Parts: sequence; C-alpha cells; structure tokens
Amino acid sequence: MRTLVLVGLMAATLLGQGDSGGEAKKEEKHVGVAERELDEPGVKIEDPAVAREKLTQFEKAFKKEKDQFKKADLVKDLGEWVHPLIMKRAQKLARDKNRFVAIEGVFVCARQGTNPKVGKALHKLLKTEKRTDIVCALLVSMGKVGYTKGMREAEKYFRRDTKDTHLAATRYLGYIKAKSMFRKLAEKLDYPRPANANDPTNPPTAWWKERYDEWEIIVPHTQWALAQLVPGETFESVREAREWAQKHGKKHGVKW
Repeated sequence: MRTLVLVGLMAATLLGQGDSGGEAKKEEKHVGVAERELDEPGVKIEDPAVAREKLTQFEKAFKKEKDQFKKADLVKDLGEWVHPLIMKRAQKLARDKNRFVAIEGVFVCARQGTNPKVGKALHKLLKTEKRTDIVCALLVSMGKVGYTKGMREAEKYFRRDTKDTHLAATRYLGYIKAKSMFRKLAEKLDYPRPANANDPTNPPTAWWKERYDEWEIIVPHTQWALAQLVPGETFESVREAREWAQKHGKKHGVKW
C-alpha cells in the first residue's frame, strides 16, 4: 500500500531548469540556511589590539567590495576569530539589509562559542527579524550555542510547519535536547498522506507531492533531533516512537 501511495504522490512531472547564469550560481552557494552545518568556534584572540587590526582589515575590504556575495564571504571569514569586538561587529552585520551578509553575520556570532551572552544576543535578534532565511540562521545558531531560552519562539516556528523554519526549529530542539518536545517531533516521522484515499474532498496529487517533498527533506533532521533527546535510539515511524515512549519513555525523561 505504501508503494502505491508513494507512486501516486510522485506522479506529477518535474520540469528541468537550465543554467540561470553566474548570479544564480553565486546565490546557490548561500542558500540552504536551515540545513547548513555550522563551523566550530574560531581562534580566540587574547590581545584586543589584534582584534582591532583584524576588524580594520575587514572594514577596508568590506567597504571596497561591491559584489553582495563576496561581501558575505568577507563576513564569513570573520568567524575564524573569537573576541568580544568581533562579536559586537557581527551583531550589527546580522541586521544588514543584504540578507547574505546578515546570514553570515549570524553565523559569525554562533562561532563565538557557548557563552550565554552569545545566545542572548541571537535571541534578541530573532525577536525582531522577519526574513525567513535569517530567522532560520538564528534558530540553528541559538541551538548550536546551547541557548535554551529560545524555546517559545522555536515552538512557534515548529508549529507553523513551513519547510525552512520548521526544519530550523527542529534542529534547534535537537541541539538543546528539548525532551518535552519528544512527542511533537515524533509525530512528524510519518510521510504525509490522506487519511482516506477515497475522500473526494482530498487535495489534489500535486498538493500531496509538495508535502511529501518537504517531508523528505525534513525527516532526517527529525530523526536526528529525536536521537539527541534519547541517545542510542532511532525511530522510523510514529507508531514505533509511541510504543517505545509508552514502554521506556519515563526512564529517559520523555512521555507520550
């Protein structure tokens, strides 16, 4: 039965797209924010004079550069260094009107380490940010630095169930080991399908295909997040997770 449903979901034909040029290739390098793996913290600078010199070099190159993607790459390179002055500049860059620069600014903040001040600064930015890709960067970054006080916002984006923000929120929940979210995460394991395939009010095949394509991207992250909550366990379906939780959940601090 599952095979038949999947065949039906995949029935729509995808149209190929040609090369859209150099700009599209450059942009491709900077997309996929919700799935992006964050680099480890940079090298800690002890001498403030060294940090100021690094920033002077950055500002000179950043001001001179006109290409938005190259400007973003310059910001990314700042993450190779850890210092309060770097963090202060990165916070400003994270609010830049150029979204590629802003995304890299967020990730530079995340590379400043697990200092609670880093998570607090990212959380403050999240409360006012409206751009989806930057929201994703902020959620993933808060999770990476272990900032647990962003749970309310993360749950909000998780419940909205849009592909990118849902995926980023899922990663956040995994990073901070949010055991209270075990059931809600596990309920996303099964692929989307109509409860009754013969119901004439069902959405069209194209709608289900789109939901399936989104699920296929997100589900590996859902499984990863659940593995962070209960190390050593893997779940392939809602039923499997439910039965495990009802039998073993209490011992692991999770419930159904």
